[in-house]
Amino acid sequence: MSQPGRRASLRACQPVLASLVLSALLSFQGALAAPGGAVQAARYHEDALARLARDDVSGAIVQARNAVQQDKGLLAAHLLLGKALLRDGQAAAAEAEFEIAQRLGASMAELAQPYGTALMMFGNSEKLLARIKPDGLAASARAEVLAMRAAAYADQGDVKAAWRAIDEGKAADHRSLAPLRAEIDLALRTRDLPRARKALDAAVAMAPRDAQLLHLQGVMQQGAGKVAVALDYFAQALKVDPRLLDTMVARASLLIDLQRPDEAMPDLERAAAISQREPRVAYLKSLVFAARGDTRASRAQLEEVTRLVDALPDTFIARQPPLLMLGGLASQATGRLERARALLELYVLRMPDDPAGRKLLAGIYLSSGETARVADLLDPLLRSGEADPQVLTTLAALRMQQRRYRDAAEALERAARITGNDPGITAQMGFARLAGQQADLGLLALRSAFDKEPAQFKVAAALVTLYLRRNDVLSATTVAETLLRRLPGDAAAHNLLGAVKAAAHRPAEARSAYLKALALQPALVPARLNLARLDGAEGRLDEARQRLAMLLKEEPGNGQALTEMARLETHAGRPAAALPLLEKAQALMPGDAASGLELLEVHRRLGQPGAALALAKQLERVRPDDPVVLEALGRAHMAVGEGVQARAAFAKLARMAGPDPRYLVAIGQLQLSAGAANDAGASAEKALAAKPGYLPAQVLQVEAEILAGNLPRAEALQRQLAARGSGADALRLAGDLALARQRAGEAMRHYQAAFDKAPSTALALRGFNAAFQAGEGERGVALLEGWSRRQPDAMPVQAALAEGYLRLGRLKEARSAYQALLGRDPHNAAATNNLAQVLMRLNDPGALAMAEKAVRLAPDDPNALDTLGWLQARSGALDLGLKTLREARLRAPESRELRYHLAWVLHRSGKRDEARSELAAAFGNQGDFESQAEAQTLRRELGV
Repeated sequence: MSQPGRRASLRACQPVLASLVLSALLSFQGALAAPGGAVQAARYHEDALARLARDDVSGAIVQARNAVQQDKGLLAAHLLLGKALLRDGQAAAAEAEFEIAQRLGASMAELAQPYGTALMMFGNSEKLLARIKPDGLAASARAEVLAMRAAAYADQGDVKAAWRAIDEGKAADHRSLAPLRAEIDLALRTRDLPRARKALDAAVAMAPRDAQLLHLQGVMQQGAGKVAVALDYFAQALKVDPRLLDTMVARASLLIDLQRPDEAMPDLERAAAISQREPRVAYLKSLVFAARGDTRASRAQLEEVTRLVDALPDTFIARQPPLLMLGGLASQATGRLERARALLELYVLRMPDDPAGRKLLAGIYLSSGETARVADLLDPLLRSGEADPQVLTTLAALRMQQRRYRDAAEALERAARITGNDPGITAQMGFARLAGQQADLGLLALRSAFDKEPAQFKVAAALVTLYLRRNDVLSATTVAETLLRRLPGDAAAHNLLGAVKAAAHRPAEARSAYLKALALQPALVPARLNLARLDGAEGRLDEARQRLAMLLKEEPGNGQALTEMARLETHAGRPAAALPLLEKAQALMPGDAASGLELLEVHRRLGQPGAALALAKQLERVRPDDPVVLEALGRAHMAVGEGVQARAAFAKLARMAGPDPRYLVAIGQLQLSAGAANDAGASAEKALAAKPGYLPAQVLQVEAEILAGNLPRAEALQRQLAARGSGADALRLAGDLALARQRAGEAMRHYQAAFDKAPSTALALRGFNAAFQAGEGERGVALLEGWSRRQPDAMPVQAALAEGYLRLGRLKEARSAYQALLGRDPHNAAATNNLAQVLMRLNDPGALAMAEKAVRLAPDDPNALDTLGWLQARSGALDLGLKTLREARLRAPESRELRYHLAWVLHRSGKRDEARSELAAAFGNQGDFESQAEAQTLRRELGV
């Protein structure tokens, strides 16, 4: 791997990884000189060359030095020694050797790349621009030099010159990766993500298995919130180049962010073995040790960071914002506040738009009582709408120091709203405990404050919110009514009571309370929002839109109004229109649960499970005891196939649940969906203990026993239900039992009988699936056709019916069904992919475009990738198809159909050994697959 590639990837990471991605750190060594014979020098040189080729860098350095000791004029040995030193991270010593080689007559074409890399390691951009020029070089060398010059211009702040150098480099050699790497670097620096993605796509098309480019794809995916995809790219990069330091650091950082610190440590240990002078590694190790509770080891690593940073030249540090940030963090953590202050002041100077530096520096100023400077730092964030909880709590502390208590209370209220709480000054301890994830202690403190003075609106509002999260409507109602008795003319108090009535499913009483609030205070935003919500819930969509549009016209940055407008778009089947509204709301209110949960649903609809999971984890960190957030987290884990994590989230949800049998059954159903049979059974038992004979809990109990494989016990419970005249429920469970015993025909009869007693979409779908398992697909389709005529708006039925047509080979009907489905839900990725398959079988030329659309809607879906890759390959684009199918296979190695497709393309691409391996895996898995006959033909052809 070329050194310029390493430099470019490091720069490209800077805007994405913020303070954790730093330039490689180097030590100084000089070259020794000694007289010797030319023959012996040549032998040493050849040995050094061989050692470097097999990655024995230390041995190569020793032998190259032996060569130059024997023959000081051996140009090749000086050049080789410089390259080995550079690979070892000794940039200053390498620079000296390259300058000796230059004096001995080395061509700039040979020197430009390694010499420029050594110069840029310490940010010596002036020297690079003065000494390394593209004039007279061959096309490839000229492109590399121009790419390095672009990086040097960018370091000096001359962005226009940097872009010119990149364009000249691309023109010099359109096959060179170097200008594209520089373009990615500069685009990320200037936050031009579209250009960065375009340049990365162009580079990947040229070198799809380049380790640095795989690394950058991981970085980009991480920035987009696709954590699982990012980790996959990092793994691919390290498979290609196991010594890729940047990727080890990036993956470790991501794993730490995901609260998986122990998984990060192996990467950090390997990185430390490669470079013992790397501050990123030391800092990340400090975080791992802190997560383990080892404060002494954590502090030792932070002190190592400060030592490494302090050893660097000040001129170099001043030009490296990530290094400034990392040094500032470590210095602050180790109590060196003056040093932290100096580094962070430089960081804010270099990166004025980054809130992180401003917040850290504001904290330092606040601790030293420099209140005017704190205000100066925070003011741009407050005006720009980037004020997050840390900014607001710092502002509140500042106002407290200034004895501006009202301003402090306002800041804390805003901060609490963002984090899911709603604090007040008189209950500050309670809110602090809530912010510190001590929900029970916080609730106790707030209730104590409210009991002493029931007219405290902020405390009452916080209590109502906490009680409703716990499904304790009675306590919430008591608090709201007590407050209103003390403040009968307070509009906010009426609005609060309205919210409680809405949660208690009393919409008429809720509307009356909201209207009273607006009669007292017509501009009251919470009441206007609540009325819009109520309008939407009651189907008055036009009225809801008008209320929200008027509010957004008055307050364009109102995150709650944006969230409500997005809900209306989602309800209308336009999730793509809701997405930017919710992203803006989250930017305005980071961590806000309402907009976050709505955004999770939009991600789900748009086929973006990775982004949904990343957001759910973020919300759970802010609101660890919020049952709605925990449910969303569990569902997000399930969507990406992380069953263990989903079960853990639902288990925590069950532990938090009270004695409400309906809620316990709902949790049990979630546990069933995650495959946690025993947990679901326990939830059913808790519900029955709270309400003996509760039918939904008894049904759940049977379902849990079936899932656990305890069929005799399940059958006994089902018979008890049937004996008590449970009707359709007992018949449906009999069908489930038959299906568990692989008696699909019997199951179908039970489902049909249950459907005849109490027709429902769920029973229709069960009967449909059982019919296909019994080999009676036409009967299943007929059942759905009849139900569809009665329930034309039941989208799951329409989707299943389209699938049924496809499975029966009724392709024209399948096409019409999928087209109708997409007409109502154009962002349905699964339907789009299935329509592409239908079109492919009909030899419709629109199949490829439809498959491409499916991948755009769900870029991580292996089924969509499989369809697209298969179409690409069958259309003659073997290389493109192979790339797409490899991506699909990494996501679904268990798919026999997919592995057959990959084997077919590998065989056509001349990769017979790999094709045999994939085909053997396809036949090694269990069950039949659609293309099994064609796969058998390929099997004979390959001799598998």
